[in-house]
Amino acid sequence: MNRLFAIIAACIAGLSGTSFAQEPPVGDAARGRKVFTHHLCHTCHGTEGQGGERGAGPKIAPGVWPYPAFAQQARKPRQVMIPYSEKTLPEQDLADIHAYLRTIKNPPAAKDVPLLKEF
Repeated sequence: MNRLFAIIAACIAGLSGTSFAQEPPVGDAARGRKVFTHHLCHTCHGTEGQGGERGAGPKIAPGVWPYPAFAQQARKPRQVMIPYSEKTLPEQDLADIHAYLRTIKNPPAAKDVPLLKEF
């Protein structure tokens, strides 16, 4: 039974082009923030990934996708986003952007903001 499972898992991994053991590159969040700005990601996705004004780009943080899905979207986007090849956006830069987006936390609830309690 275990052998059958291993064969099925290997087939699925082969068809999807990914490996179950593949680890995403280690990213540097501080550098990722700079790369995010340098590549103008903020113009569509907002300065902290909150989404662009008037629907310019979707919200990508907090709650960034797992790295494989994030990388897939950057390389071969599903909608109107321009694709970023590895030549344009090296794998390390992409990993750094992902690391930066993972550091972004949810904002506090309105009830927890003193100035908003008055409304």
